[in-house]
Parts: sequence; C-alpha cells; structure tokens
Amino acid sequence: MIDLADEKQRLALFYRIRGAAITVEKNLGPYMVEKYYEKALIMELKSLGLSVESQVAIPTFYKGEPLELDLFADLLIENELVVELKATHSMEKSHMRQLLTYMKLMRKHYGLIINFGISFISKYGMKAMVLSNFDDVVKTDSDFEDKIGLVAFS
Repeated sequence: MIDLADEKQRLALFYRIRGAAITVEKNLGPYMVEKYYEKALIMELKSLGLSVESQVAIPTFYKGEPLELDLFADLLIENELVVELKATHSMEKSHMRQLLTYMKLMRKHYGLIINFGISFISKYGMKAMVLSNFDDVVKTDSDFEDKIGLVAFS
C-alpha cells in the first residue's frame, strides 16, 4: 500500500496515474464519452499493479440520517485517492468543487481530476487536490483556493 502522506510516494503515484492517462488519451483519442476513458484507464492502472475501484458509492447524511443519494466517485485508487473523470472542453471550477465534495464525504485527503476532453491532458487536463481539513466549508469563490491545496505537476 502506498503511503500518500509521504510526498515522494504521493507524487510518484500521481505520475504513474498521469502516465496511464496519457496512454489512454493516445490510444482512444479525443471526443469519446467518459465511460470509455474510465474503462481504459482502469485497465491501465491495474496493469501498473494499482488497486482500483470504480463507481464507488459515496455515503451521504443529513443530521445523522442517511440521504440515500446516488453519488458515486469515478475511481478510488489505493483506497486513498479519489479520481473524478471528465470529457468536457474545459476544466471548470465546478469540477474542482465536485471532487472536493466527494473527498470531504469520503474522508479522503487526496483527489485528482482528469479531463480527457482537453487537448494535451498532461499539461491542461489534470489537477491534483489535497484537502487537509474536512471541516472547511468553501462558501465563496474567493476562499476556494485558500481551503484546499491545488498541486500542479507536469
């Protein structure tokens, strides 16, 4: 199991995932639906020996009662890293908020968005997120980046 609290191991994992995503992008090309990229990426990640779960149910509660919502994280890698996949023309702040919400609900500190709809995903289509405090509530656009760590890697 990879210790994601160890920065070197975390970055090594991110680079392995990045490499797998680039391989998928090269083989499938643009303009596919998200599910194709998801299935292909799962195959690539498993070929690297990584533990991968897909469409992981996210528990949701209100005042201690389950809400029984159909929220699912696209991928959970090594039981620690939440991955949200997209196939849209741009990376939106709403994508980051979605991933942040999933990370908070799943109590996971590390997340990654991969958008296969953007040319050159290695440069423009990936964002890693580190959430240190699950109790932070992001209320406005101005404090969004202050509450999380956006990690750039290329």
